[in-house]
Amino acid sequence: MTRAGTIPLSDLQFVKIYFNKRRLRSTPVNLRKMLVETGGDAICNGSIFLRNQQPACHLKAEGQTRKAPDYRAWAISWNIPEDFGVKAVPNGDRNYMECVHLIIGGKKISPVTCGADMRYRAPRTAIGTKNGRFAYYVSKDRRTPEQLRDLLAASGWDNAIMMDGGGSTCFMDSAGEGFTGDGRVIPFFLVWKKKSGDAYEPEGEKPMVEINAHSKAKDGGKKLSTNFTVKEFACKDGSDAVLVAPRLVMVLQSIRSHFGVPVIIHSAYRTPQYNKQVDGAEHSQHCYGTAADISVKGQTPAAVAAYARELMPDWGGVGVYAGQGFTHVDVRETRSDWTG
Repeated sequence: MTRAGTIPLSDLQFVKIYFNKRRLRSTPVNLRKMLVETGGDAICNGSIFLRNQQPACHLKAEGQTRKAPDYRAWAISWNIPEDFGVKAVPNGDRNYMECVHLIIGGKKISPVTCGADMRYRAPRTAIGTKNGRFAYYVSKDRRTPEQLRDLLAASGWDNAIMMDGGGSTCFMDSAGEGFTGDGRVIPFFLVWKKKSGDAYEPEGEKPMVEINAHSKAKDGGKKLSTNFTVKEFACKDGSDAVLVAPRLVMVLQSIRSHFGVPVIIHSAYRTPQYNKQVDGAEHSQHCYGTAADISVKGQTPAAVAAYARELMPDWGGVGVYAGQGFTHVDVRETRSDWTG
């Protein structure tokens, strides 16, 4: 399971370092408690710590220095969300958290410097920036630091700091969706909140799947499967071109056959202009014709999502938008789950 995405800095209400003073274990229940306490939208594990629960690297929170080793290093650093970035520390910012440097200024760090206990393949967490946006990656997929660095570099990250990993890797959102490691006590976390509180589609790379181009005027009534036609996938701005991935049609038809009732497509292909107009995610899967926002009569968005995930156990994006009454389904190569 992977949770990854970017957020415009102007859309963030706060980013803060949360200290687990009660020494709660990182279970789903406790992570939800921490989110309620902070009012955050998402929480993940922070940097590495020592056996006595003290920081192992540079760490400063709300103006209070918690660890000041005798060296300079790169770290996530900020006063307010708008000036969040990866900067050299120590510095005058009110908050910073150092850990393993993977990408600095668009350049991959080689060799990656970290302790022997962090070099093995393990679940990973990284925080940084991408195209001037706050970026996060938390995954149970097992990678070495170098493999994580290469993955994030290929995804366009400008700066990446790897946090603690292995059994410490955890993520939870305000809807209670996420995952944890081995339930250990983690002394500090990173918490963030969006101004709107809305969820969004995590960014994904251009999918390496077959994508067909159709004309709404000429092919609108053409059947793509037993129950779906071209016009159902057309962009809502009225444009003629319609991009559709056959694999997406296959998934939607399987959902239709499983529940035995109509599947309503609220949004499928979007032109880049329309995607921007509706404030869609940058490089949204909708722009490639590989995504659809759907609802199924008599079924909750969560129920639809659960079955979609059965169809795509280790690939594809599934987003649950209970408040809006629909489920996002896309056919990206990697697995991604989120809740709105």
